Amino acid sequence: MKSDGGSSSYYLIPETATELMDLIEHKRMSFAVGNIFKACYRLGSKSGTSKAYDLRKIIYFAERELALLGPVVG
Repeated sequence: MKSDGGSSSYYLIPETATELMDLIEHKRMSFAVGNIFKACYRLGSKSGTSKAYDLRKIIYFAERELALLGPVVG
């Protein structure tokens, strides 16, 4: 799907979505991608954790997802 930079259908939020878990389930995110999504959303605002903690968590789960892809060229 090509975008002109404006709003696109893949950014639409289901009317029934009231929390992040609804979006995670709607997009059928894996456990790792769901954790990345949640960490991005709360970046630096979760009590008791730092922005660096959230960024490390994002990197950790992204590396796990990349490993599942196996060797990728490019």
